[in-house]
Amino acid sequence: MGNISDQVAKDPFWFHECFLMLMPIGRKAVNFRELLEAIRSLDESVLYYHLIQSRLAPSPPAVEYPNDLAYWAANALQDSKLAEKLGSFDPFEYENMGQVRQEVVDILEDYIMDLSYIPEARSGFELHFCKASTVVVRSEINAQTLEELCDALGKVGLDSLYYHFFEARWRLGVRKADDLSYWIENNFDLPDLVRAIRDMDIYFYSLKEIRETLMSVIQQHMGEICEQTP
Repeated sequence: MGNISDQVAKDPFWFHECFLMLMPIGRKAVNFRELLEAIRSLDESVLYYHLIQSRLAPSPPAVEYPNDLAYWAANALQDSKLAEKLGSFDPFEYENMGQVRQEVVDILEDYIMDLSYIPEARSGFELHFCKASTVVVRSEINAQTLEELCDALGKVGLDSLYYHFFEARWRLGVRKADDLSYWIENNFDLPDLVRAIRDMDIYFYSLKEIRETLMSVIQQHMGEICEQTP
């Protein structure tokens, strides 16, 4: 058995770049009740933007609030309790956006029920609803070995990390799967590494943290395997 870092994949992994084409839909919310009504009725693509795609927005949500809804509750309505509730569930734990929508509705309904009054955002702090299209192009960066993969991860833009992890989880239709672990699974006999990557709670990581953690996980497994190789 050779050094795993030198083993060549059957198919190279091509990194892709992406960017958003943002489309405001002309609707906004100024309080929790309007937010709840919007979540109930708006197209799933709007919810998808505010929970997932906003990672690629010019001003993405703060790390402690992983989506637009939680960030808005904290900043515009000064409600850290609701912000924590909206920011602590993971959309990737659900099978589809219909289930995600219902979870957000349940969180808001339960919360509003206990409120004695409904606070409103100040002028200029309304939540303006949007949807977006993700434009994807193949980059010139590819990898055929795990060593090349680590090297490439240090070079590609954060948009590539978003595409290969956040977009992939819905696109592949495989629970917890992403493009990188899927490639490793189909080109190398490394089930422990595949499992370690898929066990990452990516929704609660910034894109920069995903890059750093991913490189560390791959390098750790490469080192462990090399130590075991006679």
